[in-house]
Amino acid sequence: MATKPKIVTLTNSSVDVLNAIRNSATINYKNYVPVATPDADSVREIGAIIMDNPQLQNEFLNALVNRIGRVLITSKMYDNPWAMFKKGLLEFGETIEEIFVNIAKPYQFDPSVAENNLFRREIPDVRSAFHIMNYQKYYKSTIQNDQLRQAFLSWEGITDLISKIVDAMYTGANYDEFLTMKYMLAKHILNGNMYPVTVASVTTANMKSIVATIKGVSNDMEFLSSKYNISGVKTRTKKSDQYFLVNSQFDATMDVEVLASAFNMDKAEFLGRRVLVDSFGSLDNERLAELFADDATYSEIDATSLAALDAIPCIIVDKDWFMIFDNFYNFTEQYNGEGLYWNYWYHVWKTFSISPFHNNALFIPGTPGVESVTVSPSSASATGGQSIAFTAQVITDNFAPKAVNWSVNDTKAKIDKNGVLTIPLAVSELSSSSLTVTATSVYASSVQGTATVTVV
Repeated sequence: MATKPKIVTLTNSSVDVLNAIRNSATINYKNYVPVATPDADSVREIGAIIMDNPQLQNEFLNALVNRIGRVLITSKMYDNPWAMFKKGLLEFGETIEEIFVNIAKPYQFDPSVAENNLFRREIPDVRSAFHIMNYQKYYKSTIQNDQLRQAFLSWEGITDLISKIVDAMYTGANYDEFLTMKYMLAKHILNGNMYPVTVASVTTANMKSIVATIKGVSNDMEFLSSKYNISGVKTRTKKSDQYFLVNSQFDATMDVEVLASAFNMDKAEFLGRRVLVDSFGSLDNERLAELFADDATYSEIDATSLAALDAIPCIIVDKDWFMIFDNFYNFTEQYNGEGLYWNYWYHVWKTFSISPFHNNALFIPGTPGVESVTVSPSSASATGGQSIAFTAQVITDNFAPKAVNWSVNDTKAKIDKNGVLTIPLAVSELSSSSLTVTATSVYASSVQGTATVTVV
């Protein structure tokens, strides 16, 4: 089970830090290093003792980073502006299996068939999704001997030293986490994995209309429906589980009190579930290219797509739509005797994913549509018992979903949800030697693509 660390506050007193390290130190350290007292001479005296003994230096810095620095970073990890979507630290394993059980089928009461159905199994419609650790990064910082020596010259010196070690790595890790979440969201929007809803262009005059549309979708999500999730399962999202990702410019234009009132919330409650984003199309492509330099699945989002993303005013997501886990984080250090400095490494391993079973809605100033569906291969031949995998290329406008439903025009042949067609072993069971495979757009059922299979 994922857990979140407690939030801690680091004191600004060097004396408290020195004594905290001493309290958990070895007997040798305690024999040499006295208890710190609240005066500058005490701090300088302890500094001189530590700096004159390499063994004490190592123990002091090890405790400073691995005991205090790590606690500080662990708590700060959840300062990410989208931190409410993180599930916490996964203490064991690298894979999360998410299970969803769809609602049961209804049957008509009929005593005449009851005796035949008494021992018949009814296997529930159980869906599962696996979220696998897909992010392993590290950050590095160096502390020179002179920096350690200077840390003992002032009241805030020790905490300043912690900041020098921690801040750059923490800031980098936290920024990259937020940037990765934004990139992942953008890719799912572009890939048609969110349900689009048309709203008017964002102006003060249109605000009432936009708010009414958002409220209507929010209300609709409280009822069982398969509309708002990519797996097509019947589910709902209570108002209390809905979060509003809001473009900062849209937020500046709208009246928060009016919007909160529209959702029957007070302002404070609404603000607690309003999550600001500078822009859905504002991505640091240079940083992302560095971050995923060795990831073959990464592709930079082009300027046209970024401009389209920038026009999105608001998104509603279920609180469990994001599947973000911390798998592992660790500090390590190594002293370089030749260069008289310490190197520190902060390792972070994470899982970035989304749930296919939880609801979402994307509000856009444009009309989504499906232009065409093309099935590949367009024709094929097969023998009895053979399977053929088909794919569908779906061309859309304004972020329309690209999902399709597969079908084949003979009940003896089977095609699964992934487009894999299986021919029966006894081809004589087929009504025809020519089969038609159809991919139908989930979003626009009138748009289809077909392929022909000749059974020999």
